[in-house]
Amino acid sequence: MLKEIAVIADLHGNMPATRALEEDLRRRKIDTVFCLGDIVGKGPCSAETFDWACQHCQVIVQGNWDYGIGEKLFPNDQFYYDQLGPDRMRRLRELPREHVFTLSGRKIRLIHGRPVMQNLLTPSASAECLLPLFEPDYDVVGYADVHRQGLRMVDTKGILFNTGAVGNPLGVTMVQYAIMRGDDDAALDISFVTLPYDRDAAIRDTDRHPGLPNGALFKTELSTGVYARSHLKGKS
Repeated sequence: MLKEIAVIADLHGNMPATRALEEDLRRRKIDTVFCLGDIVGKGPCSAETFDWACQHCQVIVQGNWDYGIGEKLFPNDQFYYDQLGPDRMRRLRELPREHVFTLSGRKIRLIHGRPVMQNLLTPSASAECLLPLFEPDYDVVGYADVHRQGLRMVDTKGILFNTGAVGNPLGVTMVQYAIMRGDDDAALDISFVTLPYDRDAAIRDTDRHPGLPNGALFKTELSTGVYARSHLKGKS
């Protein structure tokens, strides 16, 4: 029997993008959703995207922003702490850092990237850097964190894919996510989705929250798809 799983990530407080995603999932009749983290931070509506993920996702793994905000690692993030409140902050801290499951006979590992990885896993990373991700016996590894979709065949190991970002996409300024399809005949399909959303609404949401840390940088990234915060240590 065919099983379809939407693999999403990086909602980042962007509700217009999240609503576009929800409508696309409804249209495709996909009701199994795995989220690879960073459901909060950067954008103005972290409480809303957190609640959406908890309502719609069967799996949520912890991303670097979820970890950093949940543990209060950055002094300028009081906006997010106040918006989320103590219960959501506690739940951010308790999110698992990976999810392992089997589909079409393949053992699949899903992570965000950081904080499991020490550094950002870029699309151009060497095969030597990628091999440990597949240990001891994973056939497929899915991750997020870099906000760009991609798929690589890692020699002698298997498939590495990136979901792209829902709420903070780079490269292509559209909602990005992946779909995994598997069946009893052991066929496995990984496809990528991009869809437009109301970016102007997301920018207006940002303007309505003048206390949002680095809101101008977030608007730049929404508008251009170009990373704008390389000077902010520990964040992406």
